Amino acid sequence: MRKFALYALLLFVTTLSVNAQRSPNDVDEAYEKENVFGIVKATNGGLISGIFYRHSKTLGPRDLSHIAFEAVNIKHPRESRVNTVTGSSFVYGKSNYLVALRPMYGREKILFRKAPQQGARISGLVAVGPSIGMEIPYYVELGGSRKEQYDPNNQGHSPGFISGKAGPFRGIGESSFVLGGFAKASLTFETNSTKQKVFGFEVGFTVDAYTREINILPLADNQSVFTAAFLAIYFGKRR
Repeated sequence: MRKFALYALLLFVTTLSVNAQRSPNDVDEAYEKENVFGIVKATNGGLISGIFYRHSKTLGPRDLSHIAFEAVNIKHPRESRVNTVTGSSFVYGKSNYLVALRPMYGREKILFRKAPQQGARISGLVAVGPSIGMEIPYYVELGGSRKEQYDPNNQGHSPGFISGKAGPFRGIGESSFVLGGFAKASLTFETNSTKQKVFGFEVGFTVDAYTREINILPLADNQSVFTAAFLAIYFGKRR
């Protein structure tokens, strides 16, 4: 999380210096709506933690509102991957995935505007909404091509009997749903060079809070609140 904070600070200072060189009359190109798609890397997720879609509307020269949807994988901080003799791997002790589904409403404030065809724009963004946690069984593959959800009380599920994981979608039809809430605060850095196309990235922090503990690793201390720093890259169109 320290690296994320330092990276965000560096970007902020760099963009401040760019904006300081502009004329007071420099303004962004006008638009009314924006649709973007993006990928997320969070400190409590994998290499690609999730994806999102955001639809924004302008409320004024510097204000926007948006509705968005994210789907992200959240990992337990004590997860560790084990290699098997077959060359495959699995997360030892893991019984469930946690996938957070986040519909949200947010507001965006443009802090520094960009000149047409050059520079970058910085915005501050906050969003809240429900967080629907999908507790998806984590299946492992055993001898004889058997696939079972990991059970720490089953002696047949010791590491020597496991040849690998059975795949991320194996237990999706057996998912349990847990209700909760979500909040996000971030900075967006937009570097697109045309009125119609959007490209940028976003850095910030998120919190998901659920009504009960999520049983990801049965033998570890599980929790109901998950916090993370994140970096997202997005692209899209506006009109």
